Amino acid sequence: MGFFWVHKLSFMCIVSISILSQAVGQSLVLEDDSIADIPPHMIEVFPEPPYGTNGFKNWIVKNYKIPTAAKRAKVNGKLIINFTIEKDGRLSNLQITKDIGYHTGEALIELIRKSSPWKPGYQDGRAVKCGYTYPLRFDAGNLALENNKRKTK
Repeated sequence: MGFFWVHKLSFMCIVSISILSQAVGQSLVLEDDSIADIPPHMIEVFPEPPYGTNGFKNWIVKNYKIPTAAKRAKVNGKLIINFTIEKDGRLSNLQITKDIGYHTGEALIELIRKSSPWKPGYQDGRAVKCGYTYPLRFDAGNLALENNKRKTK
């Protein structure tokens, strides 16, 4: 149908996306150092945020305003947002699929709406709509970063 969905954003997924986007139209080196040609009809390129995946994560961390109520309540948990990257890179259909309350979801939607357009996803050489899921984890009312350091404001 022209849609493909990224269900979880993790380091492994980021590496896979990077490898796939670099492999478009080229040969791919396999684990055993053999080379496999990618059939043109199977090429899929995942959408990419402005400034890359790490740049997007840094932008979220820098610009996300933790609601005062969430800080006071020292919320813990994972906030998850799903959205669609349109063929032209615009973001649409922003929905919180897992909320931890205290207006954390609304604050994330407000921030993601301000994102610059993304590089769209491609399938069979054509730009396609793509679904994307982004998690944001909280620990004691602060953003919990991958390196276990907390973001404080």
